[in-house]
Amino acid sequence: MSKYKEIKGFKVQTLASDTAASQAAGGTWASGGAINTGREGARGGGVSQTAVVIFGGNDGSVTGKTENYNGSSWTETTDMNTGKTNSVGTGTYTAAIAAYDSTAETWNGSSWSEVSEMNTSRQEIGSLGTQTAALAIGNQNAASAIVEQWDGSSWTEVGDLTTAVGATTGFGTTSAGHAVGGGNPNSIANNQVWNGSAWSEGADMNQARYFASASGTTTSGLVFGGYRSQSPASEIANTESWDGTAFTEQADLSTARFTGAPAHNSTQADALLAGGNPSDKDVTEEWTAPSTFTKINLGQVYYNSGSNAFKVTEQPVPGGTWAAGGSLNTAKYQLGTAGTQTATLAFGGSSPPFTATNESYNGSTWTELADLNSIRDSLGSAGTQTAALGFGGQYPPVSATYAITESWNGSSWTEVNDLNSGRRFMTGTGNSNTAALCLGGYDGSNRAYVENWDGSSWTEIADLNTARAYIAGVGTPEAALAISGASGTNVEQWNGSSWTEVAEYNNPRGQGAASGTTSTNALFFGGEPGPEGAKTEIWNGSSWTELADLALSRSGLGGRGSTVAAIAIGGQVSPQSGTEEWNTPEANTTITVS
Repeated sequence: MSKYKEIKGFKVQTLASDTAASQAAGGTWASGGAINTGREGARGGGVSQTAVVIFGGNDGSVTGKTENYNGSSWTETTDMNTGKTNSVGTGTYTAAIAAYDSTAETWNGSSWSEVSEMNTSRQEIGSLGTQTAALAIGNQNAASAIVEQWDGSSWTEVGDLTTAVGATTGFGTTSAGHAVGGGNPNSIANNQVWNGSAWSEGADMNQARYFASASGTTTSGLVFGGYRSQSPASEIANTESWDGTAFTEQADLSTARFTGAPAHNSTQADALLAGGNPSDKDVTEEWTAPSTFTKINLGQVYYNSGSNAFKVTEQPVPGGTWAAGGSLNTAKYQLGTAGTQTATLAFGGSSPPFTATNESYNGSTWTELADLNSIRDSLGSAGTQTAALGFGGQYPPVSATYAITESWNGSSWTEVNDLNSGRRFMTGTGNSNTAALCLGGYDGSNRAYVENWDGSSWTEIADLNTARAYIAGVGTPEAALAISGASGTNVEQWNGSSWTEVAEYNNPRGQGAASGTTSTNALFFGGEPGPEGAKTEIWNGSSWTELADLALSRSGLGGRGSTVAAIAIGGQVSPQSGTEEWNTPEANTTITVS
C-alpha cells in the first residue's frame, strides 16, 4: 500500500462541489394539464408524456371514463363498458388492458372490448406489462400472494409472491418486473422481484407505502406517491428511483397523493402521474430526468506507480452492517450514553424499576462502574467515556421530573448546577462534560426548550421550531441536529444561533437513537416497536438514505459513535441488554483514466 500514498491529499469531489456531476441529482416534477374528471383509483398506459391514456377510477362512484393526453391537455374519449377502480391497468396509448372484479377489457386506441376474466375476482390490484403480456398482482380485500399472467387471450396463475400484499404497484415486464410496497395490512417497503417464473426479495424501498404509482424497467424504475398507514398516517409525495440494485430518493411530487394514475411503460426519465386521493384530484405532474446518472466517489486518491493506476479510498456507508456486541450487565431502556463505539458509557435508565447503574464498554465487554447519585431514566446525556454529563430525567412517581445535572470524571459522578427547566425525554449533544446542549423534552407538555452548558451552568438559548419529546440529537453546541420526537419525522439543524428545519427522515418513529459528530453527518436508528423500529438512516447534510436494519427492533435505546462506527445499546419492548455495532468497511476502488 505504500505506493498508493505518493499523491495522497487530492480529494475526489462530492456531488455538491462537482458541477460536472449535476446529473446525479436526478429529475424533477413539473405541472401538466389537469384531467377533465378529477378522480382516484384510475389506471393508465403510455410510453411518453405526449401519448398517455388514463381510464376508470372513482369520482364518488366507480367510473369508466377514459381520457387521452397530448402533452398539454386531456381529451375525453370512449368510456369503458364496465367501470373499474384500482384495477389492473397497463399498456400504451393505443393498446391497454384493464381488469377488475370479474371483468376485463382491452383498449385499441378508440374503443374498449370485453375479454376473458381473471381466474380470481379481486380489486385494488398491482400490475405491470403490456396489453398482450401483463401481470395482475395481489389483492387488497385480504392481502394475497396470487399472481396471474395475461397472454393476450387468457389469464393463467403463475408463481405466488413471496409476501402476500394488497394495493401493491408494479413496474417492468412479464419476464423481469417488480411488485413494490403494498398493504399487509399496514404499508410496507417490500420489493419483490419477478424473473419470469418466480418471485424473490430485492432491496426494499426507503419509504413504506401502498397505493403508490410506478413506471420503468427492472434496471431503471421510478416509484412515486402512495399512502403511509403507520403513525402519522398520510398521503406522501416521496419519489424513489431504482437502478437495478437499490432505491435512491429523488425530488418529491408537488402534490402528495395516492391511487393516482401513472403512464405505465414510461421510462424512469419520462414519467407521468394524473389524479389521485384525497379529494379526487385533477392534478397532472410530469417527471423529467437526465438520461445519464453519474455516481461520484468520496475519499482520498492514491497513485500506484507500479501498476500505473489511480485508486480512491472510500467508506461506502450503504455497505455497512450491524453486528452483535457484548451485553449490558443490567438490561435497560431510556438510558443515558456517552463516548464512542469502543469506549462507551451507559448510565441510568429503567429495568424497570428506575436505575442509577453505570457501565463502560471497551468494544467487547461491559464493566460496572460507580452509579449515578440520582436514580432516573429518560435523561439527557453528552460527553465521552471519561468526561460525561447526565441531566434531567424522571423518577418515581413517573410524573416527577429532574433538573439535576451530574458530571462524570472517569471514576465518580458529582452533582453540578441544575437545568433551568426540569424535564424528561430530551436529548443531549456535545463531546465533553464542559460543553453541551439539552434539546426539547417533556414536563407535562412537549417543550421546544434548548439550554447550553458551559462547564459550570446552563443558559437558555434559542428554542427549537417544533416542541417535542422522545428526541435524538448529534453534534456540538455550535452545530447540532435535532432528530425525531413525538412530532413525527421533523429534523432541525443548529448553526450556533438559530434552528432551521431541514429534510425529514423517511420512516416516522420516535424514541430512536443517533450517532455522529457533526450536524451534516448523522446516523439515526431504532424507534417505536414494530417494523419501523429496526430502521437505520444516514444524513449527509441535505437528505436521508435508508441503510441496513438493526437485527432487533426496539425503542428507547441508547446510541453513540460516528456514522461509520456506531453503537446501539439496550431498548425495549421489555428491557434489552443487547448491544449492536455498526461498521462500514474501507475499500479501494480503481479509477480508469483514458
